[in-house]
Amino acid sequence: MDQMELQPLKSKMNEELAENSSVTGNSQIGLVTPRDTWGRKESSPTDRWYLVYIIFTMHGMGMLMSWNMFITIAPQYYHDYWFNNTNYQDSFMSIIGVTSQIPNVGIMILNTIVVMVGFMMLRVVVPLIVNCILIGVIVILAIFVTPSPDSVTWFYIVTLIIIMAMNLANGIYQNSVYGIVADFPDNYINSLVIGNNLCGVFTSVLSILTILISPNDIELNALLYFSISLAFMIVCLFSLYFLVRLPFYQYYMAKGVEARAEEKVDNPSIRQYWECFRMCWVQLFNNFYVYFVSLLIFPAMMTDSVYSDPTNGITSVFGDSLFFPITTFLNFNLFAWIGSSLANYVQFPSEKYLWIGVALRTVFIPFYLFCNYRPDTRRWPVWFKNEWWFTIGCTIMAFTCGYMSSLALIYTPSKVPARYQKLSGMLASIFLMLGILIGVASTPIAAWAVDSIGSRKNMTV
Repeated sequence: MDQMELQPLKSKMNEELAENSSVTGNSQIGLVTPRDTWGRKESSPTDRWYLVYIIFTMHGMGMLMSWNMFITIAPQYYHDYWFNNTNYQDSFMSIIGVTSQIPNVGIMILNTIVVMVGFMMLRVVVPLIVNCILIGVIVILAIFVTPSPDSVTWFYIVTLIIIMAMNLANGIYQNSVYGIVADFPDNYINSLVIGNNLCGVFTSVLSILTILISPNDIELNALLYFSISLAFMIVCLFSLYFLVRLPFYQYYMAKGVEARAEEKVDNPSIRQYWECFRMCWVQLFNNFYVYFVSLLIFPAMMTDSVYSDPTNGITSVFGDSLFFPITTFLNFNLFAWIGSSLANYVQFPSEKYLWIGVALRTVFIPFYLFCNYRPDTRRWPVWFKNEWWFTIGCTIMAFTCGYMSSLALIYTPSKVPARYQKLSGMLASIFLMLGILIGVASTPIAAWAVDSIGSRKNMTV
């Protein structure tokens, strides 16, 4: 064999060596070239019919389905029906906020600390089973138990226990799914955000339909909400059976496992946690701040803004009973879904400049402070008196929330080598939930500001 014939073989060998060296610490990419039993390279399989993407989107919905259904029916079923004229009525909605979000974030952090110990898929299956059992208990209670003086106290305690257990399970479920999906191509992690927003659209549409069709049949509405939630969680559970058998899923999971094994990241040290955080902290901040601004405003500030009140002569084109379901909940969830979907096709600004757009969204906070927010107690003037300012502002806020949060999630795993992708995905879910938690907890500060700062004036729309 002469020198000319050897040249292509040498080039191919050099390519093989370059690929194999990617699993070492010298590589910033850390991808592994898969091989079969005989050492031959395997080509990357395709996601046929986008089945893996669809299943991930379904689990994006599943992360929020049980809680969204619960919190949507809670004002009508629990606040007005079960705890009406009791000592629990006034505090119930605020208490369930605390008993839900704090356990959720806490268990996410714990789940990330022991990130690689044990089979990750088990951390998805077990919380789903727990959620199905909890929702099943709620359905049984809705069918067989009715309000009475003897049952209110124990029902209240059982409900709070269910809320805490549900959100502990959801925290592990959500955090683990983010960790799994981070091993896949960049846009796959966005499937979870799309699923989150689709869940919001679904519950918003269901809320509108129940208001139109059966506004006064509280027990029927509650049973409908909880039954749909249970059915969907069961579908999510069985989808995992098919997911783990898809070649596309097996390929990227094996690639991630091999990369982490080569770099000994199965049980990360403090140094490795810090190294991963240092690589992607800007995108983690972007993810946090998008949700902080959005959840400070939505839904508490928006539902405390009056643009429809027939008793005071304030009318809306959307009507009184449908004003908030359409202009706030459906509007926000629909355009957040559109924004997150668009991020799959248009990715601007780049990861370097995304923080600028995220920071500019701060303007929504003063915008809603100067809407007709808390009109009976506010000291500030109302600058945006027309309901269309309120509605279009929500549309823009929701669209930018969906779009920029998706970009931040897409960019996060791309900033780290393959060995840290799972960890970066789990960190992203923690910062997302921290943004929600701190945003919701900051709403009383906004209420205090408009009620306490400035001179009292009679502000009306």
